[in-house]
Amino acid sequence: MKMKSGVEQALCIMIMLATQADHRPIKSTIFSRRLEVSDSYLKKIMRSLVVSGLVHSIAGKDGGFVLKKSPKDMTMLHIYEAIEGKGSFVRPTNLAEKVFLHADKIKNKKREVLDVFSDAEQLFKQRLQKYTLESLLMAGTNEVNVIDWESIVTSNEKE
Repeated sequence: MKMKSGVEQALCIMIMLATQADHRPIKSTIFSRRLEVSDSYLKKIMRSLVVSGLVHSIAGKDGGFVLKKSPKDMTMLHIYEAIEGKGSFVRPTNLAEKVFLHADKIKNKKREVLDVFSDAEQLFKQRLQKYTLESLLMAGTNEVNVIDWESIVTSNEKE
């Protein structure tokens, strides 16, 4: 299984939103500059986060993106599914039938292999469900450090 790079980028975006000073909106250009990804690609990720209900888009000069839910109510599974979708990542392609000649054996073994992958997928998703965005932000501390992302990105560009 290979996750899209968008999952990691979405997680970073969610961290930036959760740590933004005064919960002010962050523009997509700030994310793209900080993460060093194209603004057009980043907008696709932002669209997925908005559609999934994790992020709210605010139009206007002072607009941008803000979290729609509290970090304690968002799990890593929410973020993963916003980018990868809620469907199963186990998708048989029926290649075994092209390689093995005994159809009866293929059917049984194919089911067995699919069950193993399905079990692994369930464990993976259960593990993601256990971790909230808040638990990630507070790793070993009792507080979340707030940051003014716009001033950091702008000051880095001046250096």
